Amino acid sequence: MSEDPLSNFGCLDELTQVIYQSVYKFVVLSTVSNNKWNIHVGLAGCEGRWWRGCWTEDDIRQIFGSKSSDKLLESFAEKLAEVFIQGELCISDWSAEKGAKIKFTLGPASKKPMHVDLVEMSPEEGAAFATGVFIDIALQAQSRKCRLYPSSSTEYRAVQDTFATTSRTTSHTVAGPSKPKEPSPEPERPSKRSETSASAKKETKKSSEVEAAQAEIKALKSQLQTARRGPSPAQKPAPVRPHKGASLANPNKKARKYQAIEFGSDDE
Repeated sequence: MSEDPLSNFGCLDELTQVIYQSVYKFVVLSTVSNNKWNIHVGLAGCEGRWWRGCWTEDDIRQIFGSKSSDKLLESFAEKLAEVFIQGELCISDWSAEKGAKIKFTLGPASKKPMHVDLVEMSPEEGAAFATGVFIDIALQAQSRKCRLYPSSSTEYRAVQDTFATTSRTTSHTVAGPSKPKEPSPEPERPSKRSETSASAKKETKKSSEVEAAQAEIKALKSQLQTARRGPSPAQKPAPVRPHKGASLANPNKKARKYQAIEFGSDDE
């Protein structure tokens, strides 16, 4: 066994899980630091309390002896982490009484479950520990715009940025360094003066079209009124004079000639 057997327990660092047991709900935090594997258990609800426990090098030597290899210890730690992640956990000998001796148990249904003895923390110690956890959460949230929970869009953007960075690195390694492209000139934006003149031209064109339409309507009205009144005397056609010898009744026909009838006198 190496001088620091807990160096093989890195997979148990920064893990958290929730335990539902009877009507109680617990939160468990697992960390590895200061040559210890630390367990903190918090009770949810109005009777919130905290417990802590740990494994030291001596605890590990008691389980495996002093001649265990690092590979064996690492495999054991990975199995504990897998059990932790799958939620195969419980609080053994649970009692809500103050000073009760309870244990944090991994794999309670296995042939050889692992236990960590727990000691209740004072309210001040529990508050200090919870504050430290929230500080770590707040520091990590700064990388996602201070959001408490990472959203799906934030995770997708992070993956996309990582993929883009990897692609650029790969292409740079394969193709070699290339000359930086000169930025293309941006299209000139129309000035406010040109925009004003263009709008003025549009308004002038619209007004001229309106005036032309009004003039046309006025002319049509005038023509309509003239048609209703009838043609003026100047526009009336001059009467056609009948030609000489034409019939007065029908100017196109010649007038009939009547011969006078003479009557004889009474003397004859």
